[in-house]
Amino acid sequence: MSEADFYYTSRIPRDIDRPDQVVGPLSFRQLAIVAGAAAVCWGAFEALHKSLPATPVLALAAPLVLPVLIAAGIALGQRDGIGADRFLLAAIRYARHPRLLVSAPNGVLPVPKILPASWRKAAGPPPSPLRLPARGVDGMGVVDLAEHGAAGIAACSTVNFALRSAGEQNSLVGAFGRFLNALTGPTQILIRTRRIDLGPLVADLEDPAGALPHPALEDAAREHAAFLAELSRSRQLLNRQVLLAAREPAVGKHGAEAGVRIGRRLSEAAAVLSGAQITVAAYTPDGAADLLQDAIAGHTRNGAP
Repeated sequence: MSEADFYYTSRIPRDIDRPDQVVGPLSFRQLAIVAGAAAVCWGAFEALHKSLPATPVLALAAPLVLPVLIAAGIALGQRDGIGADRFLLAAIRYARHPRLLVSAPNGVLPVPKILPASWRKAAGPPPSPLRLPARGVDGMGVVDLAEHGAAGIAACSTVNFALRSAGEQNSLVGAFGRFLNALTGPTQILIRTRRIDLGPLVADLEDPAGALPHPALEDAAREHAAFLAELSRSRQLLNRQVLLAAREPAVGKHGAEAGVRIGRRLSEAAAVLSGAQITVAAYTPDGAADLLQDAIAGHTRNGAP
């Protein structure tokens, strides 16, 4: 078999979180939505038919078909892999969520009543306290997620897959499949893209340029600084970061062992992914804290609550 005819073979676990199909392709959740809507519409039809016996059956049933169709669309529809019912509930929660959040551990103080009523009205609704899902980072670099347990974060290198031969690609896919088969707990692979600020680098080139031992070196440093400054102004520079997060629930007295289990899982991931030529490096406590602060700052700059 030539490399052009080489095919990828790797056993990868199926989606274990996918709900079981109860009736045909319908899960219990989907069946409950459709059957519940049909039962309500049937009850409404029976009540209307008894109260209005002279009205044609079709005239009574036609308006009730629309709610059943809407319920079926909500039960069967999907968006980005999320069921339409859960997506709709998430949209409702987002619409009711406060838009302005501030760091206020002791709560947000109301506007003083000594101010004129017109000023208090112009100030608008008060902000709400910001409740972050992460409480802190311990000495092992594990993020405390309160009632959600704990999580460890590691940085992953990337592999240029397209430039590899078919045999090498199959070897990489097989190694990644072994990593998926070895998972023992909730794991997330996050590809994070953020903007790059070249301002500090430009300043590091321009400030010591005058102290260089030769004028040619000074000119080269200033020209390179000008090039980077122009590049930053004319282009949108992005940096891609691949993160691996392993989470463990903290239940009862065994919650203190979550950090140990997370460290072991990240070490196992590093050993397995080395076969795919991927380097996995767990974050130190300071690195994890800086990463969380950078993520929160970037989230705020993008205008999210």
